Amino acid sequence: MTDVMGAVAGNLRRIRDARGLSLNELARQSGVAKATLSQLELGRGNPTVETLMTLATHFGVTLTDLITCDDPPKTHVRRAGEGTLVRGDGLQLRLVHRMTSGPTMYEIYDMATCQGLFESPAHGVGVMEHLMLHQGTMRVGPKDDPAMLEAGDFIVFSADRPHFYESLSPTTQATLIVLYPTGAQPPL
Repeated sequence: MTDVMGAVAGNLRRIRDARGLSLNELARQSGVAKATLSQLELGRGNPTVETLMTLATHFGVTLTDLITCDDPPKTHVRRAGEGTLVRGDGLQLRLVHRMTSGPTMYEIYDMATCQGLFESPAHGVGVMEHLMLHQGTMRVGPKDDPAMLEAGDFIVFSADRPHFYESLSPTTQATLIVLYPTGAQPPL
C-alpha cells in the first residue's frame, strides 16, 4: 500500500464513519461503486482523480484532505506574550493559534479588556464565536440577544450579525474561539 493509498483508506473510512454512512449509502449518494469504495478503504486499487474528486466534493473536503495524512501532532507551546497581538481602545486580542479541520478554520485568542463597550461588525455568513470568561463580568453576544457572563461562564453565538463585548469589571480575561466555515475565512 502506498502512502497516498494509506491516507485515502484512512481518511475515507474516518469521514464515512463520522457521517454515519454505510458503504452502500455512500455508494448511492456519491455515485461511486460500492466495490470501488471497499477497495479504497482497504488501501487497494488505483483510483482516478475523478473518483477522488467526486468523493472529496461529496464530503465537502478538499482533494488534499482526502489524499494526505497529517503527521501526528507535535507538541507546540505558545508562551505568554507570544502570538499576534491586536489592540483596540481598552481591548487586547492575542492570536494564540490558528488551525483548520477540513474546510473550517478556527482561531483561538487570549482576550483581555478594560471596563467599557467593544462593538464588532458582522463577520461572514456562518461564523460562530465561543467565549469562556475566566475573570470579571461581561455582557456578550449579538446586539439583539446578549448574555450576562460571570467568571467560569461560557457562551457561543452567531457572529454573522453585529455583536459586542461589554466589560462590566475593571478588567476581564477570556478565551475566544472564532469558527470560520468555508467561504467565511478571516482576512489573512
